[in-house]
Amino acid sequence: MILNAILWAACLLLAAQLLFALVNGRSLSRPGRRARKVEGRPLVSVLIPARDEERNIEDCLRHVLASDDAEFRLEVIVYDDDSGDDTGGIVRRVAVEDSRVGLMRGGEPPRGWKGKCYACHRLAEQASGSWYLMLDADVKLGPLAIRDTLRSIVKKKAGLLTGFPKQNTGTWLERLVVPMMEFVVLCHLPIPVVSRSQSGAFVAAHGAYMLFKRSAYESAGGYEAAKDEMVDDMAMARAVKKAGYRMVLSDMSRHAHMRMYHGAREVWNGFGKNMFTGLGGNYLLLAALLLWYGVLYVLPPVTLLIGAFTGDLHLMLVSGGAMLLGMAVKAVCDAYSGLPAWNGVWVWATICCTIAIALSSAAGGIGGKGHEWKGRRYG
Repeated sequence: MILNAILWAACLLLAAQLLFALVNGRSLSRPGRRARKVEGRPLVSVLIPARDEERNIEDCLRHVLASDDAEFRLEVIVYDDDSGDDTGGIVRRVAVEDSRVGLMRGGEPPRGWKGKCYACHRLAEQASGSWYLMLDADVKLGPLAIRDTLRSIVKKKAGLLTGFPKQNTGTWLERLVVPMMEFVVLCHLPIPVVSRSQSGAFVAAHGAYMLFKRSAYESAGGYEAAKDEMVDDMAMARAVKKAGYRMVLSDMSRHAHMRMYHGAREVWNGFGKNMFTGLGGNYLLLAALLLWYGVLYVLPPVTLLIGAFTGDLHLMLVSGGAMLLGMAVKAVCDAYSGLPAWNGVWVWATICCTIAIALSSAAGGIGGKGHEWKGRRYG
């Protein structure tokens, strides 16, 4: 009786979640649509922090340099963050071919700084543009990406535009877990409020693509304001809002694509270092979220099997309905993100893997053990 009541409640919550995701996804900004040309050909500084990125950096640079720059001028600066591979050599070879490309060499960050934050800070110090595009080295831009996002941020009079590139995935854990970034935003964050409210509670960002108006970046205190933050993109978004500027959350799936992680180990370590920190290190909030996701997405397939073995038709029907609603929620989120909607079938496996990584992430915070990423340990 109690189990059936829980499942009926799950069905109602999932139906509400589906409606929220459908409406929310339509609220995402789509850069370039009905936006006017940018006047004055401003200089855009594309700033790329890169540590051990020899497999990505050349493609990243080639795509940036192929941008349609009729409405803006372009400079590209790469910060080689003490790489142990040929990242710097590749950048130097590209720079010989195109004078718009520059290279900065870096070492270990000073005490109190996270590596990427310090790299972005140093890049901004060298930038000459009136716009800063902080771009991850594994992002491949379309030819209109910079133009259209520049048009969009000018039209909306914002200080920061950020968005989620389309995620390319290879291994099974990539396919299951990487799309959860957009899933969480579309299911829980009221996107229209992001640009309308100055509250730091209503922010979402993706550090792979962060287009700042220079004045907004400086007023926010730059990356020095987030120097010890593991989830630096969210911290910077809050700082921009605190400085009195609007921010825009955009759908970048038509303009950029990336493969964040290569293989299960990178997925586990990459999400593990950020997940618990992104919850503010709050164990109570973590427990509440895991309970929420467990009841909505993991319990129904379990009770479906129980109903099948016990012959409880009513339990099977309610469980099946909850499963279909959960799949629909995930399918909607994946479709808005430019991914195959049929991936929603595996939502229960996605949630199970996400819960496992979240628990590992929380365990890393116990005793200050932390997590390792690209040869550096983060607490």
